Amino acid sequence: MAEPPEEEAADLRDELLEILKQLNRAENEEAQIEGLEIGELHHKLIRGSYPHLTGPQVETAVGVLVGNGLARQLTDIEYAWDRGRVIGERYTITTQGKAYLLESLRRTNRVE
Repeated sequence: MAEPPEEEAADLRDELLEILKQLNRAENEEAQIEGLEIGELHHKLIRGSYPHLTGPQVETAVGVLVGNGLARQLTDIEYAWDRGRVIGERYTITTQGKAYLLESLRRTNRVE
């Protein structure tokens, strides 16, 4: 049975906020190469509160964030010694994304 539209919207909003949280954490970890690839982001999400998300769903959600200026795409290709492989297309949070994340967490009293 399908969820009511309000619940679907709330679930999507929570998923988008979780993606922003993960992008923010990745930035704060000071990795050698900035940003997370879709696969890395998907792995973090399914290990946490969103085990049901598929890779394409994560990619679509990230596209929404990029389209709204809350995340940005990085396309330079580099070898990341800390990851032990070549890193290509990846995503990072923007200043606007950080402000949105912080405001959303404040509104729900979930500032971490």
